[in-house]
Amino acid sequence: MVADSPLGVNQRCLLTELADGTGVVLHLDTKFYYTLNAAGVEVWKGLATGASDTALAAKRLVQRFEVDAETARRDVGKVLDYMLAEGLVIPLR
Repeated sequence: MVADSPLGVNQRCLLTELADGTGVVLHLDTKFYYTLNAAGVEVWKGLATGASDTALAAKRLVQRFEVDAETARRDVGKVLDYMLAEGLVIPLR
């Protein structure tokens, strides 16, 4: 899993959080946008505030949603791998 290394949000990507807790990320370089469910928004906001790896992001999901730690870690890993492949997040080192 690539997302096990420290990651941060790409500063060329902007999150707009919607009233229902979901969100939209616009990649300014590619002009593509991505929809995020509430869990995805929580992961994004975590990365933006220093939760820079899968374990920290998963911990935020366990605290906010009814999900066990293993499921949260697995799902966060998948989402971060996808975000990394799309250039939405970048390696910090």
